Amino acid sequence: MIFVAKNEAGVPTWELAKNKKKRVTSRVKPMAVGKDFAIQPGRGKYAVCRAKVVSCENRLEHYKRTCHGVSLPAWKWQEAKLEGFLSWDGLMRYFQQHEINFMDLYRIEFNLVEGNEEMIKDGGKKAF
Repeated sequence: MIFVAKNEAGVPTWELAKNKKKRVTSRVKPMAVGKDFAIQPGRGKYAVCRAKVVSCENRLEHYKRTCHGVSLPAWKWQEAKLEGFLSWDGLMRYFQQHEINFMDLYRIEFNLVEGNEEMIKDGGKKAF
């Protein structure tokens, strides 16, 4: 999966994912829970690490399921942080600039898989 976006501080999302500062990505199409995927800094680039999908749901359904008992500002901040952004406004600005309706996307939560340490050390040049 290609991670070429940058958060509002200019940090690439692939780097945030590799450093465990991004655990959620938003995509147009769903992914199967348990699916293993490469995190790549661009099309045709070597993977910098691998991850596994732990949950996948429509953004609107996720909101309906998780918003109870949490203030809206707290929910927004947590979602922005999981996406690797510093603020909800920064996250929304990214999607608006790309003319993407955030609530039409799938929220894909992932964890890095074991064995990434060697891949990260050699810049993703080893087969994984």
